[in-house]
Amino acid sequence: MLRFRRYRIFLVFAVFTLAALYHFASVRDWEQPSGASVEGLKKLGHKDSTITTSEAVAVTPLDSQKIADTRTSLQAPESIKAALSPLITSPTQGQTLPQEQTAEEEVLADTTSAAAAVSTDYVQPQSAITTTSVTGDQKAQSTPVVTEDVLTQGGQGRLEVAPLISGKPKIHWSRLPEQFPVPSKSIIPIPTGKVKAIPKIQYEFRDESPSARFDRERKLASIKDVFEHSWAGYKKYAWLEDELSPMSGKARNPFCGWAATLVDSLDTLWIMGMEQEFETATQAVGQIDFTTSIRSDIPLFETTIRYLGGLVSAYDLSGSKYTVLLDKAVELAEVLMGAFDTPNRMPITFYHWSPIFASQTHRAGTHVVLAELGSLSVEFTRLAQITKEAKYYDAIARISNEFKLWQNNTRIPGLWPKSVDASGCKKPDVKLTTPLEQPLLSDAGSVGAHVPNGHVSGAGEKSLEGAVGPGSTDQTSNSLEAPTDEMDGASYGRTEIKDWDGPANTDEAGKVIAREGAVWHPTVPKESDLSKRQLVMDSMTGNVSKVMSNPSLAPVQSATPDCVFQGLNSPSKMAIEDFTLGGMADSVYEYLPKEYMLLGGLREEYRTMYEKAIDATNKYLLFRPMIPDSNRDILVIGSASVSGSLGSPMDLKLRAEQQHLLCFAGGMYAIGAKIFDRKADMDIAAKLTDGCVWAYESTPTGIMPEGFMLMPCESRDQCEWNETRWYNELDPGRSSREQTHLEQEQAILKSSKETTAGQVAAKIPQIEHASLVPSTSEGPKEQESPNPTDTPLAKRQLEAIENKPPGGGFIKPANEIPGTPTNASPVHYSSDLNPKTENMVEYIKATNTQDQALNESIVPAYTPPPIPTHEEFVQYRLKNERLPIGVPSIMSRKYILRPEAIESVFIMYRITGDEIWREKGWKMFNAIHNSTQAEFGNTAIFDVTNDTPTGMDEMESFWLAETLKYFYLLFSDPTLISLDDYVLNTEAHPFKRPNLHSEPLHWDGVWLGAKAGKSFGLHSL
Repeated sequence: MLRFRRYRIFLVFAVFTLAALYHFASVRDWEQPSGASVEGLKKLGHKDSTITTSEAVAVTPLDSQKIADTRTSLQAPESIKAALSPLITSPTQGQTLPQEQTAEEEVLADTTSAAAAVSTDYVQPQSAITTTSVTGDQKAQSTPVVTEDVLTQGGQGRLEVAPLISGKPKIHWSRLPEQFPVPSKSIIPIPTGKVKAIPKIQYEFRDESPSARFDRERKLASIKDVFEHSWAGYKKYAWLEDELSPMSGKARNPFCGWAATLVDSLDTLWIMGMEQEFETATQAVGQIDFTTSIRSDIPLFETTIRYLGGLVSAYDLSGSKYTVLLDKAVELAEVLMGAFDTPNRMPITFYHWSPIFASQTHRAGTHVVLAELGSLSVEFTRLAQITKEAKYYDAIARISNEFKLWQNNTRIPGLWPKSVDASGCKKPDVKLTTPLEQPLLSDAGSVGAHVPNGHVSGAGEKSLEGAVGPGSTDQTSNSLEAPTDEMDGASYGRTEIKDWDGPANTDEAGKVIAREGAVWHPTVPKESDLSKRQLVMDSMTGNVSKVMSNPSLAPVQSATPDCVFQGLNSPSKMAIEDFTLGGMADSVYEYLPKEYMLLGGLREEYRTMYEKAIDATNKYLLFRPMIPDSNRDILVIGSASVSGSLGSPMDLKLRAEQQHLLCFAGGMYAIGAKIFDRKADMDIAAKLTDGCVWAYESTPTGIMPEGFMLMPCESRDQCEWNETRWYNELDPGRSSREQTHLEQEQAILKSSKETTAGQVAAKIPQIEHASLVPSTSEGPKEQESPNPTDTPLAKRQLEAIENKPPGGGFIKPANEIPGTPTNASPVHYSSDLNPKTENMVEYIKATNTQDQALNESIVPAYTPPPIPTHEEFVQYRLKNERLPIGVPSIMSRKYILRPEAIESVFIMYRITGDEIWREKGWKMFNAIHNSTQAEFGNTAIFDVTNDTPTGMDEMESFWLAETLKYFYLLFSDPTLISLDDYVLNTEAHPFKRPNLHSEPLHWDGVWLGAKAGKSFGLHSL
């Protein structure tokens, strides 16, 4: 019976456990289907114009001379709460609006019930998107809490996640009303008009000889074979997955699982004439569902350049024949547009797309990567041109406007730091006071005094009940209102603050402009409103802290505002900032001349920003490295760190590094030199490109590593090789190493002496006690001291005799003799030994035995090994680190199939027509293929300095989209993808550009004119 009861308990526990597992498995499955219709995404004319307002904030033109530092953020209209009611519960008194947590697991656990509310039959009610009239108190209680999107700050472009369990329902993105909409009349329009006369880029090539053509086509075929091998591996083992692992034949999905390699390679298939493969791939594109993903976030930058760029480019190249490509581009763009729904319209770079997140209000991050924020322009611009949807251009034009305003106010004017605060909200120090302290600090006549009704008011200022800005009295709408006067596209996107008390600053036309240093004071929350502030999200760490549960005792903020509005800015005013044209910044600068060309030169600000950036780069970042071949004049763009506050003297430190990512700069300089008539930059372009070629030639594999250090010359004009300096760079710690070794020796010597002395002191009483016989006399007798000169006695023996106590003998405390009581009387050792007697022989034997025992008991002193000489240290590093001559260190030895170096080589050939660039490019191709070829494709490698490198089993999509495309175009007919007809984005996707032979730009998606229908190599586009 006892055993049965025991098993019964186990059985009940097992049933309970299974039930719990089933329950929590259901909770974890947060992907509930929604009724999002893909067909609905194809309505290109859709606008959020149904969101109407009675009053809106006006837009102020962007005048860089009179720009206001204080600006009002867009606020979420009250109508959103009704529209979101099927998805989330509106916060009521005592509740908080859901906010994003710091970990996805916490969010999923807390939002299960909300996700379940997304019905599969849900259709967004049209009646919900209307203006709702509410009172000031109602607005104060229902205004959504704008939280910084802290989840985006730790996002990763490449992030592999486990695939979804088969058969599990999926949650889908659905169109939601925007929290911060831009009214139709305020959208920045696409520039139109007659294009400017942009100088020609490409060289006027002559007809080639038959032998030259044969050699070129042979190389072209070899490059195409490598592409076909990698494409076949992807098609067989990773079809419709993001990437192929070319060594193991497995698939991986680091980019949302939307077939990144397939989409990224579409235009390469077309360019190489693989029409059947292009047809197959285009049909497969129709199977991709951009409204759902295996990732909880979408990396905005990577998705834009690879997916959106790939789809739009393939649509362009194929002559607008395959409409599925445009349909899918629009489907994806509509999802991505949600990332721009922030108070200042700066995007969330890692966008959490699911309705449970997207339905909440967010700010852009405070530590955003520069390139991820500023490298979206050409893709959205070209999509806007094709679809005639200005909202796509408006999204990126606002970002460009902010960069323009900030460019001259950074620590290196002309350049932007690689980390950006894009939140639009400067958070000042806020002093918290308790209710008991408030009467002491309050002053009825001071600005921002706390008053009992929960409002903040001040002298000459209106009370701001429910307001969101200075002097605002009604906020039934928070959308942007169109400007009332005519302005150019660069002037949109800023808000004008109305109804300020006191005299306003005006321009010549009488328009109100913002005042310097103007701030507004928000409403101090009443006790009933404290529920909205119970969760305070730390913008940096995402930690959530709870306010005291008793609102009457909780500290409240002083009159200092929660947010002072600002444009793009540095994350910190005092921290060291890094400036570079390399990783985290590269494509921002690359896109300035490309956007200028794509817009037909109709926006001069892109040229202005580019030239300012290049001038600053030439002054602060450009250097000539010291290499063995002093006659080879190459240049490199390094990076710089700047410390000190803004406006203080510049404390700039150049970091003489070379990055593979930065090898794009040679091509950028060359294009900028042509279209902006900067002749000196063409020479710099050639030297920058050759600097990357030199890096390829310097390693055993013939491939450039990801990043390494160089030695900058003092002058760009002349730089002789100095091996002594290189050796010193290889051994920067020589002096400190030698000094440290000397100090160690001295310390060891001192320690050894002290140890030896201690050992001697400890051993003497023991040895003497064992060697000498205690005296039996009642007292010491006067004895004649032995004469040291009579017998050759040891030094220690003499000392023992000389140090005898008065009356003769050797006295030792009894408590120092082993085995004696601690209170015993001193023991007298006999000194009644006469060297002239036979007892002297016994004495000498005893003392000799004593010395031998003492020497054997002392531990020998430690002697440190000799340090290597400067020459030995240098040779050791050169041998073990395999450093190329002239390179003091390598930060990253990998090669991940990058395209930037061959990109610049291709551009230099197309601009100069010099065959030397083809020769260099062919050597690069062979070196790359020989070291990276794998069974199913080509793999990234760990170490380019190892002549037998190990593969990483990774093949990113840009291997087929960029690297092999640039190699192919280098040896193709120069009319194929002419630089005068196309702009290539940072993923090498070609977009059609207007030129003087085109009709005025009406953005109908087709360039009309003499160039239309011209044969480009293998295809008629």
